[in-house]
Amino acid sequence: MSENHQEQQATVITPINRKSVGQFNSSEWLKEGNGLYATSQKMREDWEEHRGHFSKTIQSGSRPSENGWTLLTGMPRASMLLLGYAAEMYLKAGLCKAYIGCNEEMFARDVKSKFGHKLENLANEVAFLFLDNDSGNLAILKSMVLVDARYPLVVQGNSSYSTEINKQTSCIWNSDKYAELSSLVDRLCEHVTKIDQDSSNPAHFQYYRIDSDGYLSFRMGGNLPTRITYKVSSNLKDSGRATLQDVRGLFQSDNHHLVRDRWEQAFIYEDGEKENGTKKTFCRQNSS
Repeated sequence: MSENHQEQQATVITPINRKSVGQFNSSEWLKEGNGLYATSQKMREDWEEHRGHFSKTIQSGSRPSENGWTLLTGMPRASMLLLGYAAEMYLKAGLCKAYIGCNEEMFARDVKSKFGHKLENLANEVAFLFLDNDSGNLAILKSMVLVDARYPLVVQGNSSYSTEINKQTSCIWNSDKYAELSSLVDRLCEHVTKIDQDSSNPAHFQYYRIDSDGYLSFRMGGNLPTRITYKVSSNLKDSGRATLQDVRGLFQSDNHHLVRDRWEQAFIYEDGEKENGTKKTFCRQNSS
């Protein structure tokens, strides 16, 4: 086992750090979220203005243009779609911070396959503090991204098209609901921005290589739960020492006292693979 500065070059493992770029840099996700959120708000403001002009046109007895109808129905849907995507970008910015020290390949895999558009799962992963309506509102934003503000209406069960379209439109056009969802998105951004930037709750990171193709990443503080992520090396697998307890045994010295002393309180994940060789992240321990 060797520390970060003594990495062997046999296997490429690129841990996420604060100098990472692109999708591995939380600031890039925040920037995307800010752009989507600002565009959503501007589009909503423009729609409210258009809606007023549209109503005056109807009241005057004039016939609105086809483009006027298109904007009336399309702009609120687009504003909700962008709002949902903004929430997702903010949460994935937090996820990027939570994965500091983990292999870039693991993050790229999990951000797409494990989390995707699962906003509530993402919020839980970054220790977001839920208020009473947050779970339901995250479900609404997820639905906007997946279906309601993106695809034609699908009518299921015994319901009718008119019932479902009125229900969908009522939510999308509701100014109070948009404001409520926006308030949630504001809080998501505030929470994620504060991760690892809070002087009252400083973050601490440690990273170790295990042989040539394994590693262990440790993070604590920063307004996130203590987290340990590891990848078992080929040498450990070949010697039959690939269990969680085997990995723990590597970190019992005073040189690793933070990892050792906080092992029981940490969330522990394995950057591993299934029997068929497909790579997958496994939760090996929930925090006690």
